[in-house]
Amino acid sequence: MTTVAPTGSDSSISGEVPRHQRVLQECGPATGRISGINHLVLFTRDINEGVRFYRDILGLRVVRTVRFATSADGLRRAANHSSGGAVANAAEPSSVAVEMTVRQVFFEMGNGELFSLYESPAVAEKPAAPVSSVLWPSEISERCSQPREPQKMDHLSFDVPTHADVEWFREHLLAHGVAVSEISERRGANNMHRFISSFYFLDPSGNPLEIATFDAADGAWRSYDFSDWFMDEDPVPALLDGPSPDGDTLAPRWVHPSDE
Repeated sequence: MTTVAPTGSDSSISGEVPRHQRVLQECGPATGRISGINHLVLFTRDINEGVRFYRDILGLRVVRTVRFATSADGLRRAANHSSGGAVANAAEPSSVAVEMTVRQVFFEMGNGELFSLYESPAVAEKPAAPVSSVLWPSEISERCSQPREPQKMDHLSFDVPTHADVEWFREHLLAHGVAVSEISERRGANNMHRFISSFYFLDPSGNPLEIATFDAADGAWRSYDFSDWFMDEDPVPALLDGPSPDGDTLAPRWVHPSDE
């Protein structure tokens, strides 16, 4: 097992792996049980506008539509909670209960993963901007507000297989009048550090979006040292708790899918 360098030591000289790169990557009986994202939900002010954007421009397939009231009684009556079990014994509404009727549309992203929109008239005219708003097109300053409190989700990034797909989608969105950023290349100096390539844009309701790729078929990933992804030199204790890993840093599962 590679010796862990003491904090503050010059590991580049000694050849030892820096402590902050000896991250405990897997732990506990749930390891490997989650296979991906089942679905994600964003809000929109106009579901009709949202459908035309996500179906007609981004190319996602509509797979489910529903309308329901968010109260316990509304959910009991709605087809999407037909079993009634989840709300059968609901007590009086809590102090954070929301009373409204929403439309919901589910889109298929691929690999069994779904994306969904809630339509609500109460959606903010200018949703909070993502924390790295400088990466988005300049129109974000007119269409979004400065975040004052943490959000439920900062932004949503859709995956595509190759770098060529990233370029295609950027030109495709531009052709449909959607403002987009330049493509960001996380490749580092001399292409030594590898991560995603992506660009940024907004949906019609101002939700911040991204299209990204790992370009997983690129053979260079097969020999890449993924300890390079652990760049925080002062990681939180949970990342270093427990036994030190015995071997090399584990690669993401998509690098060697046949081994899983």
